[in-house]
Amino acid sequence: MKTTTRITRTVACLALLPFAAAWAEDHHSEAPATLFWDDTAEVGTTQLVRTPNGLNAKFQTTGLAAGHTMTLWIMFFNNPDACNPQPCTLADALNPDADFDFHYGGGHISSGNKTTISGHLPVNEQSTSGWLELGAPFVTELTNPMGADVLLAIHSHGPARTGTDLVDQITSYLGGCDVFLGPDGFASGPGDVPTEDGQCSTIQIAVHEAP
Repeated sequence: MKTTTRITRTVACLALLPFAAAWAEDHHSEAPATLFWDDTAEVGTTQLVRTPNGLNAKFQTTGLAAGHTMTLWIMFFNNPDACNPQPCTLADALNPDADFDFHYGGGHISSGNKTTISGHLPVNEQSTSGWLELGAPFVTELTNPMGADVLLAIHSHGPARTGTDLVDQITSYLGGCDVFLGPDGFASGPGDVPTEDGQCSTIQIAVHEAP
């Protein structure tokens, strides 16, 4: 009877090995969400799950204006070894060897309290590329989910509009953006945070280095 039990358990364990191997391939990391212009000012937390099939991101934060539209952008450097210094920063975005792009992760209207935006980016997905939306000639897709440096960023599109304008605000990088505040649309201080209709800027960020 004991021998039969051992055999049964062994068979069950062997059957689970493929699932255990797949789970072992995943990599989980956490990083603080900070103000874009001050990496010491923590305003929330972020989680990133890497799998061979893509990236799963969650951005939990505070301090976003109530009634304003926000989008989450998953920024990645497929080849972080090309960044100098490391980890990669947005200063490396135009370095072709770093193979950078930023893709849409999710978006909605902020409640003004704790806001959570989650998203998934599969490998070889190009249709949600930020470079593509901006018309850049060096559009790329995620090819190295397990080894890329990843930045998660919150982009504010100002007060929520209505109808198709609202859809554009929460599903694209340029939606509702008549004026970009700060250098290249990245907030350099509180004065670059959108307060009026048509204003946009990237206001929060988190860094997930390659494992």
